[in-house]
Parts: sequence; C-alpha cells; structure tokens
Amino acid sequence: MNATFALAGATFGEAIRKRILLVILLAALVILLISPAFEPFAGRGQRTLVISFGFGIIQLAGTFIAIIMCTGLIPTEIERRTIYTILSKPVQRYQFVLGKLLGAIATLGFVYLTMGLMFLLITRWTLGEFDPKIVQGLIMFFFQSSLLAAVTLFFSTFVSPLVNYFLSGGVFLMGNLMSTFLDTIQRNPEVTPLTRIPVQILTVLLPNFANFNIQNPIINPEQVLTDEVAYLVQTIAYAVIYMVLLLVASILIFNQREM
Repeated sequence: MNATFALAGATFGEAIRKRILLVILLAALVILLISPAFEPFAGRGQRTLVISFGFGIIQLAGTFIAIIMCTGLIPTEIERRTIYTILSKPVQRYQFVLGKLLGAIATLGFVYLTMGLMFLLITRWTLGEFDPKIVQGLIMFFFQSSLLAAVTLFFSTFVSPLVNYFLSGGVFLMGNLMSTFLDTIQRNPEVTPLTRIPVQILTVLLPNFANFNIQNPIINPEQVLTDEVAYLVQTIAYAVIYMVLLLVASILIFNQREM
C-alpha cells in the first residue's frame, strides 16, 4: 500500500499546484468573502440569502474542480509517458488507479475544508450564530464531488479528456435533474413494463447526485428530514459503495488497456 499512498500524495501535490484549480478555488473564496455585501438586498431573508448563496458557490466550485482535475489524471500520465516509469517500478496497475482516486479525494477534502472554514466564518460574522447543520451540507457536497471524481476517473480510462468533460458533466446533470423524473415514472401505475424496465436499469446505473443536495432543509428550518442521521449515513454509504464499484470497473478496464 506504500506505493498507493505515494501515488496519492503525488497526485494531491500535483493537483494543488495546477493554476486552473487554484483560480477556481480562489474565485470561490473571494465570492464567499464578498457575499455579505448582498445583505441589504435580502431584507428579512438574510439567512436564506447568505446560506443558499454560499452553498451554491461551494457546490459549483467543487463540481468544476472534480471534473477538471480527474479528466486528465490518467491520460496526462500516458501522454507524458511518465506512466511507463511508474509501472516499471514495483507498482501494480490497480495501485496506480487507486492512488489517483485517493489523491483526487484528498484534494477535494482540502478544497472543501478551505471553502467550508471560510463559509462558517462568514455565516458566524453575518448571522451572529454558528449553524452546525452547515457542516452536514458541506460533508454531503464533499461526498457528491468525490463520487463525481470517481465517475470522471472511470471515463478517463477509455475516453479522451475532451469527451470526458461532456460525459462527466452530462452524468452529473442527469443524476441531479433526472432522479426525481425517473422515480416518478417508476411509481406511476400506468407506465407499461416495457418502459418501466429500462427506467429501472437507468435508475440503478445513473449515480443519484440529487440525494446529496440537503441544502433546502438547512436553509428552510420548516423543512425537516424524517430521520436525519439515517439519511446522512445511507447517502454516504451509497457514495462509498458506488465509488468502490467504479474503482473496480476502472481497474478492470485499465488492466486491459495497452500502453
């Protein structure tokens, strides 16, 4: 496992040195910092504006960073031919893929920790209170982005970075927008089995990114989750299991790939 952690550390170091990722992170931090300037337009909805605006910026930045970072993790190594040097050492292909994914997740952890601390300071400053539920939202967004990173890494094992941008972005959008639509079709008794079966297959295969969007109950206290702890645990477990399955699929495809 030493080789895996070494690759993860190298991936993390290389990722945080990329200018485009730093630009996105700094832009998100600056926008979060100036968000209190919009308070006069909020009226009585100050809390709603500050929290919803902050969550929106953090989720958007995390999504872009996950996709941009992971589209080139494997293709770049092949392009630079550094992968031959890595695999010539006592490093197995599964260790290479696992190390890349762990490095990407560590980078996202750093990104969300940085943005999260800034967000918590801003909410404490503007609202005069510390809302622990904000931490729950940040954790869910972190797992959402980590799952997206696993999806992007999976695609990177067999498609070019340019195609991967559209594939990963499309899957993320569909996983956010289509989950409710697919669920509605499944529950509709008038839907024929010929339609229901493909929808069920698509529901299983398509990552449900919408499950991680718990900002509405945080922003609006009137909306309460039935069993908050169970929901958080189940959603995080779903993300971990899905990432493991994607990792296994990525390793199997990468093992068959000719360099």
